[in-house]
Amino acid sequence: MPALPPAALIFDMDGLLVDSEPLWLQVVQAFCRARGFVWTKEHHAGCVGGGLRATLSAMSERFGFAVEHERDIAVLIDDFIGSVGGLVLKPGAAELLSAAAVAGLPTALASSSPRRLIDAVLERFALRPRFQAVVSGDDVAHPKPAPDIFLRAAAALDVPPARCAVLEDSLAGVTAGRAAGMVVVAVPEGPWEGRGFEAIADVCLPSLEVAHRWLGIAPAAAAAGHL
Repeated sequence: MPALPPAALIFDMDGLLVDSEPLWLQVVQAFCRARGFVWTKEHHAGCVGGGLRATLSAMSERFGFAVEHERDIAVLIDDFIGSVGGLVLKPGAAELLSAAAVAGLPTALASSSPRRLIDAVLERFALRPRFQAVVSGDDVAHPKPAPDIFLRAAAALDVPPARCAVLEDSLAGVTAGRAAGMVVVAVPEGPWEGRGFEAIADVCLPSLEVAHRWLGIAPAAAAAGHL
C-alpha cells in the first residue's frame, strides 16, 4: 500500500475503466484494411495509450499512405461511437468508483481520447457524476507519455500531484504518471512481466478489484449501494 493514502484518484478510461481496446482494434483495423493494409494486434499494442493521432502517424510511417489527422480522427471516432453500446466496464470499475465516493475522495478522468468520445462513453455508463474533473486529449498540448494530462487533472482537483494516485493500463500512461510525480498503479491488460511496467509503476496489479484493496479506500460492502 502507498505510504500515505492518496488524496485523489485519477483514472485513465480506455482499457482501464472500460473494456474498449477490442472495439478500438476493430475500428482501427477496418480503417487500415480499407486502404489495403493489415493492422495487427502487435502494431496496435505499440500505440495503446498514445491517442489516435499517434496511431494514425504510426500507420502512415509503417505503410506509407497519407493521413489527414483531423479528418481521419473524426472518422475513427464516429465509427467507435456508433458501436459504444457494446462496451462493458472492466471488472471492479463500478465498485472502485463507488468506494471513492463513499470515502469522499475526489476523482478525475484523464484520457488521451477526444472530448466527444469521452462524453459518449461516460453517457453510456452514466458515469459523468462520478468525476469532479474530466481532462481529454483535446485539452493538452502533449499527449501521454508526457505528464500534461495528469498535471492538468490534479490542478482541476486542486490536489498536489504527489498526493494523487493515477491508475493506468498502458506503458505510455504509467510513464506519464511517473513524470507527473504521482503514485502510479498499473493495471495492464494481460501479464506485465517483461513489458516495462515494473520499472516505472509503484505497483502492478491484475485487476481493479485488487487495486481497490491495495488503495485501501473503503470496503467493497460499504460501497455496494452507491453507484
